[in-house]
Amino acid sequence: MTDQNHDPHNDARNSQAAREARSIVKFMIEHTAYGGFGALVFGALVLYFDIGGIYSLATSSRDAPIFIFLLFFGLFVTFGSISLGIGIMTLGGFSDDDRYRDERTRNRNSDDRK
Repeated sequence: MTDQNHDPHNDARNSQAAREARSIVKFMIEHTAYGGFGALVFGALVLYFDIGGIYSLATSSRDAPIFIFLLFFGLFVTFGSISLGIGIMTLGGFSDDDRYRDERTRNRNSDDRK
């Protein structure tokens, strides 16, 4: 098949599964970024207020850049994973209501009830 005869509607990259996969990846990146922003704010506040003497200890060491990098990397991993976990766990929150009727029951055919 040549590019001239190529139909973009039949392309695998535009399929429903591909669009859903992209939305899932976008969801994960977005929630991890929220956690990363929280990690940056928290880490900056910890260093600014010198909580536990962390900033003083880091600046007195010759390995201060490595220490600061490891601090923020650990915070990013922790906060990013917590944010992603909260996002994933709240995905199904709407179906916990007993009055909720999902699409499976609403769109059930009489043939499915056998």
